[in-house]
Amino acid sequence: MKYNFKFLQTGGVPLTNDLMSLIEEAYQIFEVLGDLAGSLTILSGCNLVGSTVEPGIVAIEGKLYYFEGGLVSDTVYIHKEEILKTFQDQTDKILIEKRTVKFGNAITTYNWDDFVKLDTLKDIQSKVNNSVTQQQLNALITEIDILKLKTAPIINGGIVFPFRRPASEIPAGWKECIDFRGKTIVGRDPNDGDFANLGNTIGTKTHTLQISEIPNHSHAYTRTSPWSGSGGGFSGGGNTFDISAQNTSAVGGGQAHNNIQPSRIVNFIEPNFQ
Repeated sequence: MKYNFKFLQTGGVPLTNDLMSLIEEAYQIFEVLGDLAGSLTILSGCNLVGSTVEPGIVAIEGKLYYFEGGLVSDTVYIHKEEILKTFQDQTDKILIEKRTVKFGNAITTYNWDDFVKLDTLKDIQSKVNNSVTQQQLNALITEIDILKLKTAPIINGGIVFPFRRPASEIPAGWKECIDFRGKTIVGRDPNDGDFANLGNTIGTKTHTLQISEIPNHSHAYTRTSPWSGSGGGFSGGGNTFDISAQNTSAVGGGQAHNNIQPSRIVNFIEPNFQ
């Protein structure tokens, strides 16, 4: 401290304006602690005991205040008390403006939950000593960069996953990919026109065969031919035979057949976060 005052002496201390000015100047050094502490911080005390907070020292907007403590409340405020003293000219004037912090309400209040107790310098030094080295930090950054590359398709979108749980259980950050309802996935092949265009929908659930799709085949049937002999047959002679094309009896229902491969039903989900 710049000044060391020795008031405890005999003979009477001359409390002049100059002396009081020096006292105020010396007092200003403590305001530096307020600047370091910032705002809404606890420098000492203020421990919670049951439902009561013990007195202590707090900083609000760079100023140090004595905290009176008391029953816990949501807000605190700066209480101002003006202390009058009688001067030598027999007039009462404000000599001291006492400011403390108390639980309660006022025009300007501060949330008590926003106050943070500062670590001591010893605790801060201990944390610094136990902090990671630059080499460890660089290794961690490298791992994070690799993780970003691995998760880029998820973060940037464009990827879907099969999810075998109900839609109501899709985790936060994901949503159902509606485009894949009732569909399976086929890999793109730029050399095959059917599979070349990304995002195309191909295939059908059922299919009715066309004649061009039926393999080449024949049907066996029995016919009666003229023959010579006894028992009601024909002899060639001068008889004339009419020959015409005939169809076999029609079979089949003409219905579409199931065209689905063996499948298991799931939900497809996609990222829904930034």
